[in-house]
Amino acid sequence: MSQPYGQQPGDFNQGHGAMPPAPPEYSSGPVTRPGTVTTAAVLAFVQAGITLICSVIMMIGLGAIAGAMDDAETIGGIDVDEGMLAGLWIVTIVGLIGAGLLIWGGVKALSGTAGQLLVIAAGLQILLCVIWLAAFQGGIVSIILVVMPIIILVMSLGGPAKQYEASRSGRA
Repeated sequence: MSQPYGQQPGDFNQGHGAMPPAPPEYSSGPVTRPGTVTTAAVLAFVQAGITLICSVIMMIGLGAIAGAMDDAETIGGIDVDEGMLAGLWIVTIVGLIGAGLLIWGGVKALSGTAGQLLVIAAGLQILLCVIWLAAFQGGIVSIILVVMPIIILVMSLGGPAKQYEASRSGRA
C-alpha cells in the first residue's frame, strides 16, 4: 500500500541517524583547557623563575652590604642609607613570596582550580615592578618584567579561562 504524497512507511529518522552531541561549552562535562590558560601558567612559571633568580642575587648583594657595613656609615666612600637597605630587604622578601604565589597559581590554573590566586600573584608582581621602576627611575629590567604579569592578568581574567574554571568546579 502506498503512502500519500510519496512518503515511505517506517521510522522517520531512517537513514538520518541521531542528533549530534552538543558542543562542549553547552554540555555538563568539563571544558578542555584553553590555550590562554596554559600560556598564562607557563608565563607565571617563567616570571617566577626570573623573580627567584633576581631575588636570590639581591639577597646575596644585600647580605654582603650588611656584612660590610657593620658599624660604618659608608662603604668605600659611599653613604649607605639603612632605611633604603631595609626597604630593599622587604621588597626582596615580597619578591620571593610573589614567586611562590606565581608557581602555586600556575599549577592551580592548569588544573582549573586557580580561583583568584593567579590574578593576585600577577597583581603583586606588577606592584613590585612599579616599586622597582620608582626606586630606580625606569630600570629596563623592571619595564621588561612588568609585561609578563600584565599578560598573565589579561589571560586569567578572559572568558575562556573563566569558562574552564567554572566547568572544573561544577558551576557550569
